[in-house]
Amino acid sequence: MRWAAVAFVSIGLMLAGCGGSTPAAESPEGEKEDKAEKSASPDEASEADAEEAAEEEVVGVPTKCVKDTPVCEPGKKFVKKLCNDSFPSLALNMFSGGTPWTRAYLAVRDVEPVNAFGGLAGGEHLTLDEEVIVLFQTMSNDPNAMQVSGSGSYQVLRWNGTCATLQEGELRMQRPGRPKAAKVTWRFLEEGTKEALRQNETITETYRARKKACKGATMGVVSDKCEKLDKKLHETVVSVVREGSIELPTPEKLP
Repeated sequence: MRWAAVAFVSIGLMLAGCGGSTPAAESPEGEKEDKAEKSASPDEASEADAEEAAEEEVVGVPTKCVKDTPVCEPGKKFVKKLCNDSFPSLALNMFSGGTPWTRAYLAVRDVEPVNAFGGLAGGEHLTLDEEVIVLFQTMSNDPNAMQVSGSGSYQVLRWNGTCATLQEGELRMQRPGRPKAAKVTWRFLEEGTKEALRQNETITETYRARKKACKGATMGVVSDKCEKLDKKLHETVVSVVREGSIELPTPEKLP
């Protein structure tokens, strides 16, 4: 069922992005878009296509909703670029306390990460109560998408900076008592982000203790103490970012 939903989203994205019949590889990007606009009649163009075409390009870190019904969307142009790569530092900016993005939580025990946009999905499975940001929802009545059973699917951003495609039944909006987060790996964060986070005393102390216990190791067999401190560093970073008590810089790597 999940793979059918992912195929539904993927086909919808391809049709929405291509428009005409000319393969992308045979035409420059700008020319391809012009041909798609000319070949699509008013009856064929969906409301979603029109909204995306009217969107302004996001410069830097998005801070406001392009559309807020039913979720606060940062814009499909931005999401398509975001979900074609991995952005660990940008994810922290977007998850920071006080940002307008719609949070949701995994409602099932375990889900293998799949990204319908073709970008990195991350190897870590999504687990019950994991917190994600809902980037947009694709309904099954979308005229640009193949019809499958189910009411639609969500494209979401995880704490580790990767995207995933989930069915509607796999998410809930009610916040659990202790929401989880996909692992934030310290070494994948940009130096500017690390420097900002180290303003928090607990993060700095945990980072130093972890570095000493792990002896610089980033993979392979490590001590139990190293593993515990690595987990504590992740949890402390997530807690501090959720509070919104630290102003994070604009990441160098952006969609």
